[in-house]
Amino acid sequence: MKWNRDCKSFPGIYACEIMTAEDYESCENCPYYEKITKKILIIKIGAMGDVIRTTTILPELKKKYGNDTKIVWVVNQESKDLLKNNMYIDQILTYGNETALRLQQEKFDVFLSLEVAPPGTLLANLVTAKEKYGLFFDSDGCPSAFNKESIPYLNTVFSNKTNKKTKRTYQEAIFEICKLKYNKQPYILSLDEEEKDYAKKLLKHKGEKLIGINIGAGGRWKSKSWHTSKILELIKLISIKSRYNIVLLGGKQEDEIKKYLIKNLKNVNINILQNDSNNTVREFMSVIDLCEVIITNDSLALHLAIGLNKKTIALFFCTPGWQVESYNIVKKIESPLLEKYFMDDQYHEDLVNSISAEQVFKEI
Repeated sequence: MKWNRDCKSFPGIYACEIMTAEDYESCENCPYYEKITKKILIIKIGAMGDVIRTTTILPELKKKYGNDTKIVWVVNQESKDLLKNNMYIDQILTYGNETALRLQQEKFDVFLSLEVAPPGTLLANLVTAKEKYGLFFDSDGCPSAFNKESIPYLNTVFSNKTNKKTKRTYQEAIFEICKLKYNKQPYILSLDEEEKDYAKKLLKHKGEKLIGINIGAGGRWKSKSWHTSKILELIKLISIKSRYNIVLLGGKQEDEIKKYLIKNLKNVNINILQNDSNNTVREFMSVIDLCEVIITNDSLALHLAIGLNKKTIALFFCTPGWQVESYNIVKKIESPLLEKYFMDDQYHEDLVNSISAEQVFKEI
């Protein structure tokens, strides 16, 4: 029997859907044969916001290497749903032992290693490919560059001073690593109609103008989140001086802050909506998509808002705003203390209080 093992539709471990639907016995006379001309592997495991930003390279890879390429992306379980239904990705592999073993055996034409730290760089050392771009784990225990175009990015990782001087967006750095031409390509992120309905049902939406305020920022950067007192002030300003209904955005770790805000707002007769803190990332996207404006710190919510083309006000405290492409929809507010606390992962009371509610409301 003839098997087109280099066909995009050939799964290899179970019967092909086309063959099953058309009742073919083998690939011999299949008119749907799509020969893979090149296999491209991307390793970008996390963080979640960076995974979304990296989707900008996908259309350019197709332009450079052709539409008959097969793109395989290795990502962690947490970030996998961000790549769901992406028309440019042919296969998603979840980081783990099985994937590591597989990468030791499978061969690729092009390899893009876009992590600076383990386990991404360790996986990179296992990959066999004709062209390699990005970073790998070197024998001294530090990352090194496969290609010279990756060295400028590595320099900004090693030196905060160089990072400040360079002032490039994340996408500019990644496109340079991959030897692709950057032209502010958009994120590749979308929701289907069924997913969009989740937020409408959750918030009992009846056509109101909604503004989402994201109060979470993950665990690594302790001074990324705006002070609760400032969020409280902003909510009061919005309720008095605008026609927006407010949606509080955050995960399970922000439940106590939500309770605090709601308790203090009851005294001034302000009603606010909450998203479900137990929702999936796709459901969280649905809530963001329902809002007209998003207010957020430098976090996953910022990149989801950009990917969904939402007008966004972004607050930057210890991480630089210049690394985020604005796409003419993001208004950036940087703390006056950013220089002092640049890339500082400790909590500083003066830093998280350094942007006023009035500043943010002015941008609304």
